[in-house]
This record gives sequence, C-alpha cells and structure tokens, in this order.
Amino acid sequence: MLREFFVNEHPHFLFKPFGLIHNIFTIIAIIAFIIIYLNRNRISKIPIKKSQIFLKTCAIILLINMIIYTFGNLYYGSFDYREMLPFHLCFIANYMFIFAILFNKQNILKLTIFISFIGPIPAILWPNLVSTIDNFNFWQLIISHHFFMNISLFSYYAYNYHVTKKDYLHTFILLNILLLIVYPFNKIFNTNYIFTNYFPPNVLDLYPWLEPLPVIPVLEILGLTISFIIYFFLIRPRNKELQSINNR
Repeated sequence: MLREFFVNEHPHFLFKPFGLIHNIFTIIAIIAFIIIYLNRNRISKIPIKKSQIFLKTCAIILLINMIIYTFGNLYYGSFDYREMLPFHLCFIANYMFIFAILFNKQNILKLTIFISFIGPIPAILWPNLVSTIDNFNFWQLIISHHFFMNISLFSYYAYNYHVTKKDYLHTFILLNILLLIVYPFNKIFNTNYIFTNYFPPNVLDLYPWLEPLPVIPVLEILGLTISFIIYFFLIRPRNKELQSINNR
C-alpha cells in the first residue's frame, strides 16, 4: 500500500489539467493568499517569538516533505535523477527559505519572496502529474508550492523586512546564475531542470504554439513578469504602508 503511494503503478485518481481536484487546490491556495494579504497588519503585530515558532515549524514541514520525497522514492526504487534532484527552481527556493527561516537570514528571505512566486505559480497552474491524491508526488507538490508560496508571503508580513529594487535586481541576477549552472548540467545529463532545454510536454499539450519559441527568453520574460507584479502590487505598496506607520 505504502509502496504504491510512492511508485504509483496503478493510479486511480488521474490528474486532469484544470479538472476538479486541480481547481480545488488552486482555489485553496488563492483563498489562503487573500486571507494572508487582508490580514497583513494583524500578522505584522504578532509577537516576533510566536511568528518565529510558527515559521520554523512550517520550515521543518517543508524540509520533512523534501526528505520524504527524496528518500521515499529512493527506498521504493522510483527515484528518477532526471526529474527528482533538487535542481528545480521551486526546490532550490524551498531550501533557501528553510535555511533562511531556521537561521534567521532575512537577506535570503528578500530573494525568496520573489522566487516563491516565480517558481510555484507556473507549477501550480501547469503541474506535471500523472495522478493526484493517491500519489505522494501530488502532496509533495502541494506542500512545496501551494503551501510554500503562502508561508513565504506570511513571513514577509510577520518579519516586516524591507524589500527594495536592489533585491529585485539581485533576484534576477541569482536566477540567471542558476540558469548558467543548470543549463550545462542539463546538456551533459540529458535532463531538463528549470526547463532550460525544452518546454514541459504537458505544457505543450495545452499550448502547442509555444514549441517553436526559444525556451530561455520565454523563461526570462515569465520570471520578470511575475516578479514585476509581486514588486509593484505587493512589495511597493507595503513599503509605503511601513513608511507611513514608522512616521506616525
């Protein structure tokens, strides 16, 4: 039973893009996002020790999720180095966030507040899944994307750290460094981490017109667009709110 949960040889609850299960969990993530945003001032007033305990607990949940994903698939022989190494952008962002929360590194959080949306949003909308609730890979995705994105947003309001245009630029530089590292790895080992080689087949099934387009420029545009939206619609207004509070 547990082996099937990881190996998924006989899936029952098949994944359907924008089907019932996909839409339910997407809507839950959106509702959680809205609740956190609307309660941002209340969150910022929570005593810092309580916020730290909560966020460190969430970071441990993220870490346990990654450990079970890796070693569970290794144990049952379903680990595929072409897809399951921690070189996906969301995995990298998860580990950065975990480290930053557990060791109080707010400079790293200033980067993950962008990456926690740049990576998870496309994966939430277009996940590469075979089945859903009967497979651990589905739950791993929910925790490392839906849950992670909202916890990252919570941390932004809980810690009230100030994010600037420099952090926006630093995030862009970091992402391009990651692309430069992952690209040759993908070429050498015939993998497709951060999708530098080709668009995921499940995405091309939905949008076949993407196929002739160059992959990396599309990734750059997508990343810049998401981070631009996050900065101008979340971070910039929040900076003004904090400045107004500090001036009182």
